Amino acid sequence: MAVKKGKKEGSGIQQAAGLIRYFDEESEDAWHISKGMIYFVCIVLSATIYLANNGVIQWLGDLF
Repeated sequence: MAVKKGKKEGSGIQQAAGLIRYFDEESEDAWHISKGMIYFVCIVLSATIYLANNGVIQWLGDLF
């Protein structure tokens, strides 16, 4: 295997440190999602899929 000459050994670490600093900053305009919101969405999605698999949603649709 050929080794490229002229490439510095530590340049990858320096780039990674810059990216870590960039992504570590929080924007005040960014959306903030709490754990409770994630739990709520997961439970609602799971219940919807469960009810759809058991025909409850179709039954409700047939009522109207």
